[in-house]
Amino acid sequence: MKKALLFSSLVALSLALSGCGGGSGTTASNQKEATPLSTQEYSQMYTDPTKFKGRKVDFYLKVFREPEKDEKGTYIQAWADPKSSNGNTLIAYADPNFQVKDGDYIHVVGVVRDKFTGKNAFGAEVSAPIIDAELVEKTDYITAVAPALKTISVGQEQNQKGYKVKVEKIEFAKEETRVYVTVKNESKDKINFYNHATKLVQGSTQLEPEMNFEGDYKQIQSDILPGVSSDGIIVFKAIDPKAGDIKLITDGSSDNFNMQIKPFEFNVKLQ
Repeated sequence: MKKALLFSSLVALSLALSGCGGGSGTTASNQKEATPLSTQEYSQMYTDPTKFKGRKVDFYLKVFREPEKDEKGTYIQAWADPKSSNGNTLIAYADPNFQVKDGDYIHVVGVVRDKFTGKNAFGAEVSAPIIDAELVEKTDYITAVAPALKTISVGQEQNQKGYKVKVEKIEFAKEETRVYVTVKNESKDKINFYNHATKLVQGSTQLEPEMNFEGDYKQIQSDILPGVSSDGIIVFKAIDPKAGDIKLITDGSSDNFNMQIKPFEFNVKLQ
């Protein structure tokens, strides 16, 4: 874990908000007219924030400590790159009623104010850009970190004596492949879904499910009582949807040993 900046920056951020309305500050009109940072310039901004003062930002971050507030606004510290705990960013937002907490993902639109320099809990000097935000909104992991590059609506359902499995859709992201599945128990006995036994096959490649602890996706329940439906996301490594059609194989069982459940196989065309 990177050494985080102590949030003694409340005064600096509060002063930044004081200047937002006029005088030497950045007006709302100027914020809208500011030149947006290019993709390459975002990484450069963290090396030398002062070089980009007055430039517009529009990016996603993850809050990594509880925000502070005063009568002027809300002050947030967040990672621009939460996977590697990089891109320490201080955000001043002129809304003291905005509700956000440690661990939330946020979308921020604003202007680079300046560079803040301070000391972390270990006494080392660290710096971070200060962003005057005109918009801060809460979002989710998928939108912020792993957006879908392509989505296939599948809508295929198979039924074995009341044990129903439906593949709703598949999302292909740069980081992973997400399969949305719903399992319904319309039989008279408890059924079992084997998430770990699910396979995704593309050509000669077979993939096993993976855990994404950061995404914290909803999981399909392993034990499903009669009359109950359970849905969730099964995650695999990223695949290229242009590399060919795929087959998804799921498996399970019933507490009624006279009801033999065969693996469910779904053939999904990607083109």
